Amino acid sequence: MKIEFIAHATFMVELSDGRRLLIDPYQSMTFNGRFNYPPYEADPDFALITHEHIDHNYTGDLRSVPVIVRHHWIDDRLKITSVFVWHDKFQGTKFGGGVQAKIIEADGVRICHLGDCGEILSDAQISRIGSVDFLIIPVGGFYTIDGDEAASLVKRMSVKTVFPCHYRTSLCSLPIEPVDRFISHFEHVTHLAHGVYDIGRLPEGIVVSPGKYA
Repeated sequence: MKIEFIAHATFMVELSDGRRLLIDPYQSMTFNGRFNYPPYEADPDFALITHEHIDHNYTGDLRSVPVIVRHHWIDDRLKITSVFVWHDKFQGTKFGGGVQAKIIEADGVRICHLGDCGEILSDAQISRIGSVDFLIIPVGGFYTIDGDEAASLVKRMSVKTVFPCHYRTSLCSLPIEPVDRFISHFEHVTHLAHGVYDIGRLPEGIVVSPGKYA
C-alpha cells in the first residue's frame, strides 16, 4: 500500500491491486484568498468524504467518476468504516456538525483519517477506532483540535506512524497554526520530502511531509 500527502487534509492511497482512494479532496482557491492550493486533477476509484465542507468534499476537479464513500464500503479486499466525532467541542454547533472519521483496512494495513476532529475523544471512541498502523490527524486548531490536543490524543492511541495535517502553510492562511506546536511534543520526528510512500517502509512515530503543494 502506498500513500501520498496532497495538501491540507487530502491524501491519496493506492492499494496493491491498483485501486486508488482519495481522502477529503478540497476545492482550490477558496475562502476569499486564504486557501490557495491549486486544483488537484486526479483519477481515483474512490473518494472518501469525512464531512461536507468544501475543503474536504469537492470532487469537481477529478478526471474520473469515483465511488463516493461517506460511511462504509466492504468488498473482498477493502473495508472502509467510519467512526463519528464532533467537528468542535460544542457537539457540532460551532463548525457545522459531525465528522465521519475514516478507517481503511486493506493489504494487512489499517489507516485512520480523523478528518476535522474537533473534540477530545473519549476512551470509548478511541476503542472503536482501535489499533492503527497509520494515523492522519488534524493539528492546526481553531476548526479542529490543536497541536497540544492532537499530541495528547496520539499518546492515548495505539498507533505506529502519525501524519499531521490541516495546518497553516504558505498557501493556507486560514486561522490555524503551523505544525510546529504539535511536533514540539515529540522527541523523534522524521521530516520527509514530498513523495509517494510505501506505508510499510515509513518509520514509526511522527512523520512530516510538505505535501504535493507546499
